[in-house]
Amino acid sequence: MGKVVGKNTTWMLMFCVALLSPLSHAVKVENLYRASFPVADQTPESRDKLAATGLSRVIVRASGAREIPDSEQLRSVLAQANRYMQQFSYENAEEGYVVNLDYAKSAVDTLLRKLDLPIWPDKRPQVLLWLAQDDFQQRQMVNVAEQELLLEAVQQVEAERALPISLPVMDLDDRLAFPLAQAWSLNEQSLMAASSRYQSDVAVLGRLSITGSGQWLASWLLADRGKLQLFDGRAASAEELVQDGLSQVADYLAAQHAIIASPVDSKPHYMQLDNIANFKSYRKVLDYLNSLAMVRHAEPDLVLGEQLRLRLFIDGQLQQLVDAIALDKVLQANQAIGEASQQGVLYYQLPQIDNVLQALPLQGEGSGLAEEGASLNQGSAEQVIRTDASSPIRADLKSEATAIDASQRPKPPQ
Repeated sequence: MGKVVGKNTTWMLMFCVALLSPLSHAVKVENLYRASFPVADQTPESRDKLAATGLSRVIVRASGAREIPDSEQLRSVLAQANRYMQQFSYENAEEGYVVNLDYAKSAVDTLLRKLDLPIWPDKRPQVLLWLAQDDFQQRQMVNVAEQELLLEAVQQVEAERALPISLPVMDLDDRLAFPLAQAWSLNEQSLMAASSRYQSDVAVLGRLSITGSGQWLASWLLADRGKLQLFDGRAASAEELVQDGLSQVADYLAAQHAIIASPVDSKPHYMQLDNIANFKSYRKVLDYLNSLAMVRHAEPDLVLGEQLRLRLFIDGQLQQLVDAIALDKVLQANQAIGEASQQGVLYYQLPQIDNVLQALPLQGEGSGLAEEGASLNQGSAEQVIRTDASSPIRADLKSEATAIDASQRPKPPQ
């Protein structure tokens, strides 16, 4: 298990769980819409002075933007930042208190859209950080957890950008799996092989060195599920160099996963799913897809045997949906069908052992499917799913409440 960095116990626990679980490839960022500050007292005056700064921090964390574009609209919003605050709380600190300002997610997300900023959902790729360093005295692999200043630099980016970061333990197994010579040459095969132990989505290797003039230089290698990125940096200290490098990693990941709202009247995408063996599987798959931040609406189109076809209305790009599903590991891409598929249709299957979905709650247990042979008509109060006579879903429905009133049926995007 990797050592984990974090600003507080909640963050550390979250990352430890992520590293321990073989299915936990995406990390749910807790308190994404919270900003915390040290304060000397608990007076409203002290708290109110921090409202605008807190909202600015939350906008950066929730959007993935490194800086917020200045505008008259933003200045007007920040002048009324208290209107976006949902609640606040205090914690004891060594000197005074820490105030936690929690802003309303729905209000902040609406604001991001008004400011033409993306929304980066709270399920984010976990980043595993490796460092190699040459400081003239020696060249070595760095155990960041034992370097106070470097650790603080990592923690600062982690908190400011809401970027889940973990560290290798740097034990004998790590040093054998990732020799210094391989790290210094930015060998991508060695990076991915050594990182497989930790099951992180993204692995980052930084090669840090100091020049004769005292300036620090870095070369960075980022491996993101088989995709490689190279970039450089320079700074006055190793700590600043690490902060800049991880900030660039956050910029890259935000560009990949942050969502920009699509027009409401955008055309649907289609997904075909295999191994939908019963009504419960159908319900859970539909609820899972509708729970994704970028899915505005998912509705059934056709059931045939153990196959289910869905219409999806999404925000953002189709590739972002594919990436989000890949992070969750709930559905498996059906490559055998997908390679021969028509463009624009996604092919997935439910794992044969459906233990991945057991934790997902059923929504609308009373909702069901009805009347074989009828088609789904957009906007109709008589919407039903077409099924064939052998459909296991239809068979299950004989013991379910088969009639659906109009209030329970899927609704088109508003």
